[in-house]
Amino acid sequence: MIYLDHAATSNPKPASVVDAMTHFISQGCANPGRASHPLANDGARLIFETRERLLSFFNAEENAQAVFTGNITESLNLALKGLLKAGDNVIVSSMEHNAMMRPLRQLEQDGITITVVACDSETGRINVEDIATSITPATKLIAINHASNTFGTLQPIEDIGRLCREQNCLFLVDTAQTAGCITIDMVKSNIDFLAFTGHKGLLGPMGIGGLILSEQAQNAGITPLITGGTGSNSELETQPDFLPDALESGTPNLPGIAGLNAGLCWLEQQGVAAIHQHEKQLTQQLLEGLSAIPAVKLFGPTADMPRVGVVSLIIEGKDNGEVDEALAYDHEIYCRTGLHCSPASHKTMGTFPNGTVRLSVGAFTTAKDIDQVIAVIKQIAE
Repeated sequence: MIYLDHAATSNPKPASVVDAMTHFISQGCANPGRASHPLANDGARLIFETRERLLSFFNAEENAQAVFTGNITESLNLALKGLLKAGDNVIVSSMEHNAMMRPLRQLEQDGITITVVACDSETGRINVEDIATSITPATKLIAINHASNTFGTLQPIEDIGRLCREQNCLFLVDTAQTAGCITIDMVKSNIDFLAFTGHKGLLGPMGIGGLILSEQAQNAGITPLITGGTGSNSELETQPDFLPDALESGTPNLPGIAGLNAGLCWLEQQGVAAIHQHEKQLTQQLLEGLSAIPAVKLFGPTADMPRVGVVSLIIEGKDNGEVDEALAYDHEIYCRTGLHCSPASHKTMGTFPNGTVRLSVGAFTTAKDIDQVIAVIKQIAE
């Protein structure tokens, strides 16, 4: 089996991730922050350690806070719905995922306005000057998908972050396709809200994600998505007003946090820069091999442009679903076809409504895997 669906979730996970989760399920799964016995304290220490590791991993500023969620979709909902009020304007790119656009379309019904800045139709790349000319006095937030989950386009977040500081706008970055794959520096990029998921490039399990908030983001005031028990201020029936408790209610996903922590440790040992270089080489190999097949049409940035290891293609004269079925059931090559929960990006790139065949590499993909995939696609295309 060759797995090229890492943009959906990474597979396999490091053995240390499995071991850490198994430990906390079989031996240490007590409710942290609710009791003072050793098992509960072990869980509380794990949560604290993972928060600190996340803040360091993304080079967050000294007073930043890391809040755990169930996934990056929840993280984006928390940032958007917790921050934006009627009359506010938010700027996004035309390459966003539905995890960004659906909450915004819902908020649009409540009186916010959305400005969609068109990206280049060949590369998917946004022009920062176009963002600058779109800013109005009502613009509170600029929200950007760091890398496209459909075409691999990498957006210039350092330049956008600098613009946000100059224009006194808050900056939200969706790192679903970049966290763990590319070095991300919150301070250098002036990121106020960094939304992440644990199960993709961070190599943790499904069901754990988070939102890291700069001091400026905290000062803006975020309304919780849910309220309830936190283990703190238990004498009150009102929600705590301090972070992370204000935004975290209910029992935390301790096995998921254990797996995320182990994934972060593994990445620290390997080095994110090394993983990025590995995936960059594989992507270049894949693009070069596929471009030599006459019937294959590629979409998105070329190998020498800013991108991640996500490649979209169609085979002329072939149905995407039939290509997917042949890859999976005839050759055990697993990928994804369709619109990839991102109709906006497909409209930008001219592949709507049929979508594309998406191949996405990961930390454990090999050059041999890529050679075999190229050979099989060539066979299907003939």
